[in-house]
Amino acid sequence: MGRRPSIPKLKLGTRGSRLALAQAEKVKNTLTELHEDLEVEIVIIKTSGDRGERTQIGAFVREIQEAILDHRVDVGLHCLKDLPVERIAGLTLAAHLKREDPRDTLIGRVEGLGDLRANSIVGTGSIRRTSQIAHLRPDLHYKPLVGNVDTRLRKLLSGEYGAIVLAIAGLKRLGLLDTWKESEFAQLLVTPMSLEVMLPAPGQAVLVLETRAEDRASQGLVSSFEDPETRLCATAERAFLKVFGGGCSMPIASLGTVSGGVLSLAGLIASPDGSRVLRGTFHGPAADPQGAAQVLADQLESQGARKLLKDLEVVS
Repeated sequence: MGRRPSIPKLKLGTRGSRLALAQAEKVKNTLTELHEDLEVEIVIIKTSGDRGERTQIGAFVREIQEAILDHRVDVGLHCLKDLPVERIAGLTLAAHLKREDPRDTLIGRVEGLGDLRANSIVGTGSIRRTSQIAHLRPDLHYKPLVGNVDTRLRKLLSGEYGAIVLAIAGLKRLGLLDTWKESEFAQLLVTPMSLEVMLPAPGQAVLVLETRAEDRASQGLVSSFEDPETRLCATAERAFLKVFGGGCSMPIASLGTVSGGVLSLAGLIASPDGSRVLRGTFHGPAADPQGAAQVLADQLESQGARKLLKDLEVVS
């Protein structure tokens, strides 16, 4: 397929972390294989989150979105869980890539949460993760975990943490699990956490490609990445999140799966200390992810979810 005249070069905007660049290279390689005359340029964009301003909504995506709107890049590559649920005017999600394993994993010198010593320090800055762990192990302590994946793992090796929690998708996309036994981290055990123990963030392990809404040429080029089932599940998960007005700083989790035309959507809302964890599941037609999200949200509201989140807002 020849190069489209309107796009002699496709500029792909991404963060500059090792993981982000690995993901961008895979997108670039696929595009150039599909469109042999297309030149793809990876443009590294430093976001507010990369500068340490992590409490702002959209901290890891806003500057990339601005670059798309300003025509400095044509396509932005994001982790979906970093995107605010409120859409930006003039932008559209052109493709949802096929989801990687959505689970979180415990990494340490023990095989699971139950084996950690009392008062052990768990490395994670996610209130979603700490609330679910605290529900099972109220005797543990938590310390924020920042830096690239290698940095986080080395902090664990040095004894700064008793264990850390990471999304398994990042480890797989970096290829770390393939060489784990030969790496400097070989003494550490990687234990994926069951969904009953740790429900993931809405959109976890989903990568998306964002373009200008009117840029049909770029949308056409990246359309081959679209995975309809992933989009459907992610739509339901984020609709559930939106009902409660939450973001990545709220203890809200959800995960959708599809089988035989049926969408199964699990959701969770917790108190920060894990003393209360509200769970629910709804099974409905796959064609109506928004409806499934609303029904599930209503279930949890009947359990007191709205009040629990309002109490959190007062405390914070």
